[in-house]
Amino acid sequence: RRALGKYTLQAADTAAVRAVALSACGNYAFLGLATGAIEMVNMQSGLARRTFAGHAKAVTGIATDACNQRVFSTALDGTLRVWDFATGAQTHVLALPATASRLEIYREGALLACACDDACVRIVDADALRVVRTFAGHGSRITDLAFSNDGRWVVTASLDSTVRTWDLPTGYMVDWFRVESVAVSVAFSPTGDFLATAHMDSVGIFLWANRTQFVDVSLRQISPDAADASGVAGAALVPLPTSAGLAADDGEPGAEPGADSEAGAAYLAPEQLTDNMVTLSTQPRSKWQALLSLSTIKKRNQPEKAPRAPEQAPFFLPSVAGVEQRFALDEPSGAEPARAADESRLISVALESQLARILYRAQETGAYGPVFAYLEALGPSAVDVEIRTLPVDDDLRALRAFVQAVTAQLQSKRDFELAQAYLHVFIGVFADVIRLNARELEPQLAALRAETQAQWATVDGLIRYSACMVDYMRGV
Repeated sequence: RRALGKYTLQAADTAAVRAVALSACGNYAFLGLATGAIEMVNMQSGLARRTFAGHAKAVTGIATDACNQRVFSTALDGTLRVWDFATGAQTHVLALPATASRLEIYREGALLACACDDACVRIVDADALRVVRTFAGHGSRITDLAFSNDGRWVVTASLDSTVRTWDLPTGYMVDWFRVESVAVSVAFSPTGDFLATAHMDSVGIFLWANRTQFVDVSLRQISPDAADASGVAGAALVPLPTSAGLAADDGEPGAEPGADSEAGAAYLAPEQLTDNMVTLSTQPRSKWQALLSLSTIKKRNQPEKAPRAPEQAPFFLPSVAGVEQRFALDEPSGAEPARAADESRLISVALESQLARILYRAQETGAYGPVFAYLEALGPSAVDVEIRTLPVDDDLRALRAFVQAVTAQLQSKRDFELAQAYLHVFIGVFADVIRLNARELEPQLAALRAETQAQWATVDGLIRYSACMVDYMRGV
């Protein structure tokens, strides 16, 4: 239910409100005033709880951390200030090279994004309180910016009619496009599948699909001087989405949205840089994540009630040829033979699946690459069906071959997360069979266990090393 609340939040001295924000818990609202003060108001009672005073000019942005410990604010005085959430005392002041007009926070990573009046975006580490990235390239004032759900990208919109994507780890611009109407607001969906934009002189909200969720996209630095598909320097002009999709989706000629001049010569990354490096796959992350949660997805999508047969006869009934109008309500005489023929066709279907045949062939040749190549070409549901339909015979040949295929893939140090996802489904389906036949499968399971532990030790060590380096660099 959407309705206007019973409280109207305003400043005690009726000063103009220039910026607003909600705390992470949702219990407090922050009002940035034109006088430079910030007031904290309780959302349940509508009463003012605390005042943060320190800015000399109007407040332009407010943000709070995830634990309700710090409040961040920017103002026209060109400073970024940090306040103690509980006491309202000012703890730090950072002078920015230019006045910040907008402020966004990525709470999970403690990063602040400041859109400044010099058309630059400055990323500030909220813990170290210093500028760690500066993104310059817009030709006019920035209207809005947003972090991606994983904190890797920052998307900005500007009065120059461009929408740009910046990669935080590398500091490069990795995508941009131009629209006919200036984008005044941008926002990412919680899962990162879509980017929503609102445009000047338009009352609609436009959705853009994130292609990296579905296909492998090479993200390289894009030069602002690069030419688009038509040979004109600058970002490619992309029409706004409609209810029927983009024009390119209908088969009309034209450049792919967001494509730059280098799209024709796409960079093909090698599958593995060195033989000693554990490498992840190039498959979209949503593909193997959906495989791990497939049972939950099926349970969520199943109908609440079972379908029932209609109580009345159908509207159209078959008629009998002749002068008089009669309906063929009886079952035709040829129905029984047809049903028997259908049943015979079902029974004659081979019990050996395509995955089982590939596994048997790979077991004979010792090359298990085609097994993963076949599984990678399937969707999550098809992979689940292929694994579940592996035959369980007396010698457990299919199960042995699958365990050997996963072991070989781990030994090659490629597609680490895919191998773990397929192994998760396999163990979930055949756990009882493996437990009852542990003695027969002991050689294959021992090799798989040793290889899994060795590979995970490498990955876990790299994760811990990276986490220690990040903590160390924050404290320097």
